Amino acid sequence: MHQKNVFMAQEGNEWYKRNKTAILEKSLASDPIFKALKYLGSKPARILEIGCANGWRLAQLAEYYGARCYGVDPSASAIQDGLSRYPGLQLTVGTADSLPEIDQVDLIIFGFCLYLCDPQDLFRIAAGSDALLADRGLMTILDFNPPAGHYRNDYQHHANLFSYKMNYGELFGWHPGYHRLFEHVQHHDGSAELEPDALISVQILRKDVRLLAAQNPYPKG
Repeated sequence: MHQKNVFMAQEGNEWYKRNKTAILEKSLASDPIFKALKYLGSKPARILEIGCANGWRLAQLAEYYGARCYGVDPSASAIQDGLSRYPGLQLTVGTADSLPEIDQVDLIIFGFCLYLCDPQDLFRIAAGSDALLADRGLMTILDFNPPAGHYRNDYQHHANLFSYKMNYGELFGWHPGYHRLFEHVQHHDGSAELEPDALISVQILRKDVRLLAAQNPYPKG
């Protein structure tokens, strides 16, 4: 059973139904992604958020930066609600492994969604998002980040689904064309508690093709 199929069929809508009230109360003031972007002094002009829910973060980023914003989410209910609330956004129903055909952007956000993706799709997800990120653009990941290793938990809202926990920044951090600029680890609820299973992180990596042109450090004498 592919998790993305379950989320596209129904669970995406159920997730949004459970979380809609809380989502409508969210603001950039308490958003760890926005705090990281401000710390780095970023001024993105084109933004894509993967796992955008109804686009609440994108709507506020669009207003703050004057940016053109695109979003993808498996919940048709969330996307429909977002298009109604935020007509200036370009929102699409879809999953992280099949992104919309748009011009490159200078900021991609994985908005706490990778832990629910099928692990066998992670290579496709990394390749697809890299293709849409312009050179010198920022890859931003908000997700679970346990201290060591990778594992899965049962997904409490649907049988036979799992929450996969690992350091998702390593999807890009291994590559010499990506440089990690920022990482902040905290408890899922924002507290200082260090319960390993509940730790999340915000990671921001910059794509820089110049890093691929490193010269041989071992020239022959």
